[in-house]
Amino acid sequence: MLPVLIQALVLASAGLLSAGSITLVILLLISDRGWQNGLGYALGYTTAYTVIGVSAVVLGYRATGNNAVKPGLLLPILLMVFGTLLLWLSLRNWRKPVSENQEEPRFFSIVDKITPPKAFGFGAMVSVVNFKNLALFLTALSVVILSDLHITEKIVITLLAALVFCLSVIIPVIIYVAFPKHAKDLLNSIKQTLNRHSRTIGILAPLVFGLLFLTKGITELR
Repeated sequence: MLPVLIQALVLASAGLLSAGSITLVILLLISDRGWQNGLGYALGYTTAYTVIGVSAVVLGYRATGNNAVKPGLLLPILLMVFGTLLLWLSLRNWRKPVSENQEEPRFFSIVDKITPPKAFGFGAMVSVVNFKNLALFLTALSVVILSDLHITEKIVITLLAALVFCLSVIIPVIIYVAFPKHAKDLLNSIKQTLNRHSRTIGILAPLVFGLLFLTKGITELR
């Protein structure tokens, strides 16, 4: 169980570099409803990925007739394909010309009007429509789905992987709750840092995880 757990958590840690999700939850935390909106978004985001993950694992377990599955070429090919796509994304972001006038998305101007229930729904929606993050998450779970572990062990690993993947939105909420007096200044500083280095993050994040996925796929072929 331990090797599968480590592999799944390492791959799931790609979610930590989701700068867009971090920025969104910070904006909600510093809005009029503060922690309620931020918590609602984080709960919706985490719940959706957890439901998606558990559903994928259960369906995969039933599809194999509750028998052990030999990954064969499926897992390494999947890892190499997605690793290559991430490297392409890194190259595309590097070649994209730097914009002199960066306008804030329309969402920034309506964030104060969002209520906690809407924030929950928005977080759940983002987890589904953000295909890059969803593909990263499902790729991390592929090592669980194709393993020979019992369904209970698979679900436990899936829950932990979902938690690690969603730390990008959970950590800002924890910061807000732990340091209520200084939270807004700290979160604003994080937001400004992300905005200032968004191009670098957009290049390095897919590059690092693209190489990780590609290396892992090539290793699995041997």
